[in-house]
Amino acid sequence: MQAVVLTGHGGPEKLVYTQVDKPCPQAGEVLIQVEACSMNNTDLNARTGWYTAKQEFEAILQDKASTSIQNSTAWGGVSIEFPRIQGADIIGKVLEVGAGIDQNLLQQRVMVDPWIRDKSSASDRYVGSELDGGFAEYAVIPASNVYPIHSPLSDIELACFPCSYSTAENMLVKGRVSDTVLIMGASGGVGSALIQLCKLRGATAIAIASPSKQAFVRELGADFVYNRDEKIIKSLADHAITVYLDTVGGEHFPQLLKRLQVGGMYVTCGAIGGPIVQLDLRELIYKDLEMIGATRMEATVFQSLVNYINQNLLKPVVANTFPLSQIKAAQQAFQSKNFCGKIVITLDEA
Repeated sequence: MQAVVLTGHGGPEKLVYTQVDKPCPQAGEVLIQVEACSMNNTDLNARTGWYTAKQEFEAILQDKASTSIQNSTAWGGVSIEFPRIQGADIIGKVLEVGAGIDQNLLQQRVMVDPWIRDKSSASDRYVGSELDGGFAEYAVIPASNVYPIHSPLSDIELACFPCSYSTAENMLVKGRVSDTVLIMGASGGVGSALIQLCKLRGATAIAIASPSKQAFVRELGADFVYNRDEKIIKSLADHAITVYLDTVGGEHFPQLLKRLQVGGMYVTCGAIGGPIVQLDLRELIYKDLEMIGATRMEATVFQSLVNYINQNLLKPVVANTFPLSQIKAAQQAFQSKNFCGKIVITLDEA
């Protein structure tokens, strides 16, 4: 089959479009013909070794990371083994099932929950990081992580959901969101999901976005939209913010944390603006704040997402599509951040 293989840590040259053996499902697994698979920060982070690298974040994103990083881990917490087929957001059709799997799954259109939970091990695995993913014609996935989808949305549109929207739903569950929420990084894949999922809960969504992307986040349902600039604190002064949902980190972290109400909660899933931030412990201590990292999630989170999709309650946002053979160009476009929503890899040409 055709696939893009990550051969090691480094720049885009580590991505090789080639032929590899088609996988076969074992007991408890299914073989999926991949139709579409979108791109996420984890694809670049795993390639560059960002999860354990000591280099500055910006340098790594510019592909200046050392190619000799050893024993780097993925966000699942275990070492990446090369070669690896990346891609977490698998949409496709079940072609074969292994022993013990319901034959009714055959020929069904499915979405993959990328978190592979292993109750017998201290470490979970993530599709495209610790096991091969969807940047290929076919993928083998545990049947427990495969969900039939009954939606009028296209495969490309559905590929926007698995990673970003489950991450967003997980943040909202952990943040116990119900009131006034601040969303940093509102125009990206997770940010656009957060806005929609906040509105499903009846929460007030305050979005921080650049001027060129503000119309986009308003259209998604944000109640208030502000610039990420030196006036940000004044802009937020009249809002009683109970939860701060952050995908960015970076220099604005200490300012925005100050806007949380007493007893408020900070929830983060990423650090595209920089992973090293300043924290005044007095903010945490004397305002009784809670701070939560949101990566690992229970299966019920993904089931909730599938229910929303099957009820047509969510709007996927496709920024652009690229064929599998053009994945280097796709990653270059992804790194630019000059888009809203998701960049999707299609398998049409395979």
